[in-house]
Amino acid sequence: MRLLSEEMGDDTLDLGKRASAFRRMVEIVELSGVPFILHAHAATRTVEDAAQNLSFDVARIVKTVAFRTRNGGLVLAALRGTRRVDYPRLAALVGVNRRDLTSLSPEEVRELLGVEPGSVSPLPLREDIAVLIDDDVMTILPTIYCGIGRPDRTLEMAPDDLVRLTGGRVGGFSR
Repeated sequence: MRLLSEEMGDDTLDLGKRASAFRRMVEIVELSGVPFILHAHAATRTVEDAAQNLSFDVARIVKTVAFRTRNGGLVLAALRGTRRVDYPRLAALVGVNRRDLTSLSPEEVRELLGVEPGSVSPLPLREDIAVLIDDDVMTILPTIYCGIGRPDRTLEMAPDDLVRLTGGRVGGFSR
């Protein structure tokens, strides 16, 4: 692992669940053996913030949007940050009707995923979370930038490694 910018301390986060989620995600990546870089930077929560505050090419940023299905299932949908979720297409990939798929509120993101909004990662920390990766993400080369549970950290890795690491299904659901 390479950490760019500053040391990986948890002093900017509350102790407990959120810091623990970040540490668990870092451990998952480290144990996977895939090449990656963990970038440290000022807290950034949106693609617009990233365009202003970070040196990353915003066309290579992958955002993750969290959803709940009517039956209680959780879905992490990873797509290029400059694109939007096509809800009917995502619902079809998940196997539900569009009206049965809703995005998580900020409170639900904190409670169910253990991270702050704007810090959602495609790395699932629970076995019952489905991960979908938009097929457009696979065209981002050589690497993508995505969340890893903290607004002041960004994970960089190859798109193929992201799919392997998350166990995600690739399909088209963005516009």
